[in-house]
Amino acid sequence: MQNIKNTHMKKDKESEKLKDLLELLRNKEYIRTSNLENRIKINYNDLRKLIRSAKKKYFSADFIKSAKVFRQIASEIQNFNFKIEKKGSYAENNTLNDLTGKEWLRHTKSWVLFDGKPSDMPYEIKDHPASFPPALIEYFIEFFTKKEQWVFDPFMGIGSTLAACQNLGRNCFGTEINLKYCQYAIKRVKAKSISLDAYLNSNKADSNKESKLTLKVFNRDCREILSIIKENKFPPVDFCITSPPYWNILETSRGGVKSTHKKRIEEGLDEKYSDDLRDLGNITNYYQYLDTLIEIFNEIKKILKPKAYLMIIIQNIRTKDGVMVPIAWDLGKSLSKNYDLRQEFIWYQDQKFMGIWGYPKTYVSNVHHHYCLVFQAPKKEN
Repeated sequence: MQNIKNTHMKKDKESEKLKDLLELLRNKEYIRTSNLENRIKINYNDLRKLIRSAKKKYFSADFIKSAKVFRQIASEIQNFNFKIEKKGSYAENNTLNDLTGKEWLRHTKSWVLFDGKPSDMPYEIKDHPASFPPALIEYFIEFFTKKEQWVFDPFMGIGSTLAACQNLGRNCFGTEINLKYCQYAIKRVKAKSISLDAYLNSNKADSNKESKLTLKVFNRDCREILSIIKENKFPPVDFCITSPPYWNILETSRGGVKSTHKKRIEEGLDEKYSDDLRDLGNITNYYQYLDTLIEIFNEIKKILKPKAYLMIIIQNIRTKDGVMVPIAWDLGKSLSKNYDLRQEFIWYQDQKFMGIWGYPKTYVSNVHHHYCLVFQAPKKEN
């Protein structure tokens, strides 16, 4: 009974401290007050779980892993500060996004570090073999769109793009051939209100408005996109962001070390996307896979607004016989015939499993980075 009483007292003290923090921030002119209380609660809950994990690793003498978690904690606090702090002034002739000059500057750094947070990882997300954190997608959507614009994801998976658009107040639709993942994606957005109150301007006149977002995922092949657009009367798309299957990487053996992939199998989680023949991850010939990807993205160009951006998150992979396949570079070069290749971001992860691949005879790296290729549609359809 005493332990329960102490737990309640501790929670009460934490609640009081959070209220004091909220009041402190609300009195600062440079803090965005919109949705502030909810942001603090989510951030604090994430930090509390991470701190608990870091301390557990520290007292188990696992200092390296403890240090990695503490680095993630520092990164989360920095990102939280960026989200709530007002920076610079907004230029009225900004046609790309809703960012100020200082906010724009942050997004132009060519690399980004994002790892999944505890709040990002319900079982449904763990069941997907290659999901990415919504915060990563939010980072890019925030730069390449304005509020209430339209985002499309042809490989929706379990709905990270859908969740990111809901958080930012963007309309979003996508396609996913795996019915189970479609249901996961719908469940994620249904768990929250889709009112835009929290995302409209913080002044009282705008905060009373209520606007409904379109947040849809279709259990269909992305090659049906023209039909989907026509049937649903969707407008031209402002931004397309997606991460297609990295060819057949999920079928590739990771060697003798017990990899994350093998652990997933032991835990009964999905080891690949599907057995569907339309699934690009089931194509055995690399050049057929690449040609199919190119065909898909050339078709997507038809639904984009002139000069709209397309971002493809992809990774070069290593085959079973040790040869590197440069998917990102091949895709960038091939799509440059119909798009303008503008830039690349490097997304790297600091919390991934490290395996001793190839030891003690062959060099095999732990690949913890992805290429985020930025293309732009031409001014007019060719």
